[in-house]
Amino acid sequence: MPDSRWQPRRPLRPLPRPDPAQRRAVDGWVRVAPGVVAAHLLVLLTLRARPGHLALWLWYAAPIVLALATAILLIASLRSAHRWKHGANVWQLLAYAGLFAVIVTLPVYDPYPSSYDGRPSEVAFRLPLDETLTVAWGGATSEVNYHVFLPDQRWAYDLVVTSAGRTFRNDGAALDDYHAYGLPVYAPAAGVVFAAYDGEPEVAIGATRWGLAGLGNHVGIEVAPAEYLFIGHLQPGSVAVAIGDRIVAGQPLGRVGNSGNSSEPHIHLHLQDSTRPYFGEGIPFHFHGYRQDGRVVARGMPEGGRRGGLYRGAQVAHVPEESAAGGGNE
Repeated sequence: MPDSRWQPRRPLRPLPRPDPAQRRAVDGWVRVAPGVVAAHLLVLLTLRARPGHLALWLWYAAPIVLALATAILLIASLRSAHRWKHGANVWQLLAYAGLFAVIVTLPVYDPYPSSYDGRPSEVAFRLPLDETLTVAWGGATSEVNYHVFLPDQRWAYDLVVTSAGRTFRNDGAALDDYHAYGLPVYAPAAGVVFAAYDGEPEVAIGATRWGLAGLGNHVGIEVAPAEYLFIGHLQPGSVAVAIGDRIVAGQPLGRVGNSGNSSEPHIHLHLQDSTRPYFGEGIPFHFHGYRQDGRVVARGMPEGGRRGGLYRGAQVAHVPEESAAGGGNE
């Protein structure tokens, strides 16, 4: 007797054929992707032209806006993929390639293309300490100067004092362990003081620095028309000048401290075309009359760098004018 549970098999349904219209369809996010890519290229070309303070706003805002726009489009593409039955079509693949190119090339926003890159200051700057200094950071590239991505600090220097390659004695836990701490700081050039701030406490080694004023206790000097020099991270209570003072090169300004956003006692210097920190373009500047590698350099830009946990930058020392007069150029 035949098994009553047996049922004839239903015929298999044929697999859906690819929809030609879907192969050619341009999804909503795909239509927006070319605009993001075009905006990215436009920003890069504009920055390459070095448009001055317009570049500041593009530099700060464009990478964030482009990254957010790219992330939103990629999320939209994932949502779209749920209702897409036959894989990505050529338009989607091109859109993905464009967005990937934006992501990969975002790091080109480094270093900041200052409109002054080819026009260094003509002011003769001396080193701000009389002791032999190590250039922790300074120079044209990110390998020797981590400041290069900040518009105002594009050409900044950080200077420390080292012994046997180390900036501190003992275990480096106390500020007094650092060779530079408390040393007198002198004006690198003559000018008029436009900023003299002395209200920041010291930062303990290893303590969090987020939210602190970047330069801490600092002095600002107008050294030439539209050229403003900042000297930062001074010891609290040590600032020896006041706003409006007309000073000369070599005049005492304060002492090396660890105020503001500082990882260890050192002196920070940068030159910009505005009195507002973070809202100016960095101006390259050279030190004059210093000794490096056993010879006197009349004018140069010593480089910094860090390798193996130690600062490996140039070691430089101020030379009095009468001794520096016979030096060569670097």
